[in-house]
Amino acid sequence: MERALTNIINSENLNDYPLFIEFCLYKEKGLRKQSLKSLNLFLQQALEWDIKKQQQFACWIFEVIEVSEDVHQVLIHPLEERLLKPLMEKWMDLNPEDPRMYRWYGLFLNIDKRTTYLDKALKLGGDKEQLVILKLIDIYIDSLWYSFHHISEDLYLGDIQEDRLLLKKIEQLSKKVEKEEYKINIYQLVSYYSNLMSDWISFSSEGTVGFVQWCEDKGKAYEFTKIYYYEK
Repeated sequence: MERALTNIINSENLNDYPLFIEFCLYKEKGLRKQSLKSLNLFLQQALEWDIKKQQQFACWIFEVIEVSEDVHQVLIHPLEERLLKPLMEKWMDLNPEDPRMYRWYGLFLNIDKRTTYLDKALKLGGDKEQLVILKLIDIYIDSLWYSFHHISEDLYLGDIQEDRLLLKKIEQLSKKVEKEEYKINIYQLVSYYSNLMSDWISFSSEGTVGFVQWCEDKGKAYEFTKIYYYEK
């Protein structure tokens, strides 16, 4: 997967947004001062556009970003705060049934309550929202990891009922995943955390200490590190 800056610079829309392309070219060369100057000039221009033209720009940039990596190099704070966030919020009010707004808002912008927007995108867009499905699974797995990341020190940071619910949500979402290799890896993670939770409950009920040794004594093999199941 190509970097976002590369994909934008190589885009067919070079002539549509010259100041924005200039920002990306300077950014690619590591010229921070010049890149910010070009971005500020672009934003001054873009904020005077009517909403239709702003929407056209947003569609273009997010469609590029969806198939790119290192998107943080493009979606920097001034662009988000001055143009994209206000536009997305206004757009959601004007056309609340468009899943793209919730997808892009939830996937790529720095916001609170990310899962609220991703859930809305999934509800509106259905199973075709593969990026949303994978992101939700990623968020839930991160939550499970947090609950268990000190378990080797006999310290569980989660809530059993909440983590059981997360496992169910991951299982339900995994059925919607199209790529078989992702499904297999997700299933392995669900199995890993389900077994780890079950063993922790059994260990805790014995009122003992030393979970790692307890697992070894019972022939339980765990890697007490974070596991990633796909590359973004």
